[in-house]
Amino acid sequence: MVKKVSIIGAGAVGSTLAYNLLNRLKLQELVLIDIYPGLACGIALDLEDTRGILNFSTNIIGSENYSDIKGSDIVVLTAGVARKQGMSRADLFKTNSKVAVEASRQIKKLAASAIVITVTNPLDVITCIVNRQTKFDRKRVIGMGALLDTSRLLNIIYKSCRILPSSVDAFVYGLHNKDMIVSTAKMSIKGQKLDKFMSKQSISQVPQKVQLRGAEIVKNLKTRSASFAPALSCSVLIEAIAFDKSEIMPVSVLLSGEYGLKGVCMGVPCVINAKGADSIIEMPLSAGEKKAIIKVNKFFQECMI
Repeated sequence: MVKKVSIIGAGAVGSTLAYNLLNRLKLQELVLIDIYPGLACGIALDLEDTRGILNFSTNIIGSENYSDIKGSDIVVLTAGVARKQGMSRADLFKTNSKVAVEASRQIKKLAASAIVITVTNPLDVITCIVNRQTKFDRKRVIGMGALLDTSRLLNIIYKSCRILPSSVDAFVYGLHNKDMIVSTAKMSIKGQKLDKFMSKQSISQVPQKVQLRGAEIVKNLKTRSASFAPALSCSVLIEAIAFDKSEIMPVSVLLSGEYGLKGVCMGVPCVINAKGADSIIEMPLSAGEKKAIIKVNKFFQECMI
């Protein structure tokens, strides 16, 4: 049973996630940690004031001290520098990898039984760092990225054919960057191929629209990055763990030979339940998809992992 969730990083994603969890789960304790003086405390006080409307009993803590994450069932890492216009996810590595190392050290010491969810970019690399630093079972270190990319994909399909996402069978896998794999050949709507509902031209535009969606958001926000969709994606992932759903979701996990990769993380379909990413589902890949997956190793090498 998930009683305590801690969120490291009380910025836009962390605070929105906290609000979502108060709406969706009955937690005993919700903790926000941030190094910026007063930020997590202020957010916690603001969230407390929704109690009279949302009618929850959750104890909310806002703190600058890692010690408050002690005994957490789930720890979410959202801390770090947000991607700004002109920055690649690899550009974030130097700063955010230091954040991940310190957070991992504290999680290992204070919440050794926790499932860790990473949101900090570059997400797949950060997931790998957390896995290596904590030495947790790979089931318990999960990157949220591919789930967010899949939500963006479903939105783009909807905007083209006006079919609700619940009727669409589609997902994104690979890296949480412009090299993510968006295979329209694997997508369907109630068992029918996409071309029954969309023009070939529209279908051909889908991969690039999904791959560049994050950059498009950053370009418009300028000094910020996406927050609502990442936070909600993380909420859905936490729910699947809390309610032991055994739901198939695309998330980033450490690979040990699956998809021909070892020692790196990328988004793949997994069965999510109380154990975390309980099992990885391997799909047959086309020649083009196999070629795209080679870029995963290259990306990790560029980040000097």
